[in-house]
Amino acid sequence: MRLLRRLILAGALLGASVPAHAWDDFQIIEWQHRDAAQLATLKQLGVTAATVIANRDGAGTPVEQQFAPMLATGLRWYVENIATDYYSAYHRWFSGREVNWRFVEAQQRYRLNPDDDTLLWRDPGFADPAWQQKIRSRLTATVREQARYHPLYYSLGDETGIADLSAYWDFDLSPRSLAGMRDWLRQSYGSLGALNAEWGSHFARWEAVRPETTRQAMLRTDGNFAAWADFKAWMDVAFARALRMGTDAVHAADPAALAAIEGVQVPGWGGYDYSLLVDAVDAVEVDDLPLAHSLNPTLTTLTTSFRANPEGIHKIWSDLLAGSRGLVLWDSNNSIVLPDATLGERGQAYAETFREIRGGIGALLMASEPHTDPIAILYSPASFRTQWMLEQKPGGDAWMARTAEDEIGTNAARDAMWAYARSLEHRGLQPGYVSPAMLERGELRRRHIRLLVLPHAIALSADAARAIREFAASGGSVIADVQPGVFDQHSRRLPQPRLDPSLVRIAAPGDLATLPVQPAMQVNAPDTDVTTHTWRRGTTTIIALQRDFAPTASQEAVVLTLPQPMQVYDLRTQQALGRTDRLTLTLDAVYPALLSVTR
Repeated sequence: MRLLRRLILAGALLGASVPAHAWDDFQIIEWQHRDAAQLATLKQLGVTAATVIANRDGAGTPVEQQFAPMLATGLRWYVENIATDYYSAYHRWFSGREVNWRFVEAQQRYRLNPDDDTLLWRDPGFADPAWQQKIRSRLTATVREQARYHPLYYSLGDETGIADLSAYWDFDLSPRSLAGMRDWLRQSYGSLGALNAEWGSHFARWEAVRPETTRQAMLRTDGNFAAWADFKAWMDVAFARALRMGTDAVHAADPAALAAIEGVQVPGWGGYDYSLLVDAVDAVEVDDLPLAHSLNPTLTTLTTSFRANPEGIHKIWSDLLAGSRGLVLWDSNNSIVLPDATLGERGQAYAETFREIRGGIGALLMASEPHTDPIAILYSPASFRTQWMLEQKPGGDAWMARTAEDEIGTNAARDAMWAYARSLEHRGLQPGYVSPAMLERGELRRRHIRLLVLPHAIALSADAARAIREFAASGGSVIADVQPGVFDQHSRRLPQPRLDPSLVRIAAPGDLATLPVQPAMQVNAPDTDVTTHTWRRGTTTIIALQRDFAPTASQEAVVLTLPQPMQVYDLRTQQALGRTDRLTLTLDAVYPALLSVTR
């Protein structure tokens, strides 16, 4: 324990690389309302904060009444769902109805009359000035009322989205949305002639520009989906701008405050273009931590725990290692703390993990610099959009009935991105991600990248392709699963690919036999199921090894080989393991090994 405390103190003295808007220790947050006695029990468990539901319409429980038991027990809180009616209009709680009833109703109306584009108007629209003013005023008033208590963050909305979570829909074709899209297109294309050339259209004036709906795009036989794809890209921009408006309102009321969204969905539809989303707010509750942190290292991230079974405990640890700075506990059945304020079975199951993380490990990892190998995986929303169209086009109007759960399913571009990441991680490597914009502005050179992975990157801009060619010419290696750049960034099929096939080595995610980058330390895991994380804290390196969760897995002996003999300390057992360059570690299916090594 003394060494762990010294490591944390050293981090503080050396200057921790903690983002300016982040807290400095791991937060554990109870979501459901609990009385003072229950909160006292939760505090002993390691819980640090709770939830206050914003009183949007004056009919809910007064905020002061909600946080009174937290003040009494010395816990912090965050303010929840301040503007869910704006940011989550088609997925939010209604008394006596399903959370997504408005979206289901919109689908049904459009299926009955698909020629009526007014059925594709979002209500409220992100560009509606009355709603914008309403949300800014509400956020400003909420933050000013709460600022003296310093809430952890202010949640703009839970399970936000353009429609229902990450469900696909053709929102928003309302006049204000189209006006905003035309201004955005004018900036993107520069001239109406350039837009017409790309779309294959013949608009005589900007005011007449109108995108294609999904039904219209699916009827095309020329492989040009630009008039559809640009509209979908615009809606991602509109969603991110709306979030940024809310964040700016929070900051205007209190510059030190954090604006957040929760229930962030997988990369895809519903506004979930992560390259835009990560810069729109200060904090997110999200599952795809590596992608979010690569695109914005200053982002504060949280995850949610629904159960304390072995798989749930494994996820808490894996999320911590991937950069999570907090945990929200969902306890709808009172299984963590019972009504009589005694600790429930689930709470008892959490106890060991919470004690370790809150006992210094969480603070240490957050005060340390995570290592990333010189490997970049391209995150390409344009390829996702194009692939979705190619996959759904044969089904015609079947897309009208797709749900958010359907959209979590297969998409070859997104699946390849995740598969490459897993394959590299199981080789002891720690890749990062880059967006097309990062490619274009020279991020590969700035990060000293040696290997670029293009997962199903079928849509590339000319500038991105040029950056890839320059990278390859300077000695960088490029791997892809299919020929990249057969479409442009607007989803228009090209007469020939953007990249010469000789520049790219085609290798499936499971077939990365020879790589130009090798891990600094070797991990020999018989089942090839171990992910490695490393951090630097001054002269100390922190190493974490965790297996993939498997419910029937037995213990596995894993050999860790260091580049040279080092002093090794087990942070979880708080035992010195001596000076060595080779350790045999026994990993179970749940808990990681967490080591501190110094020369």
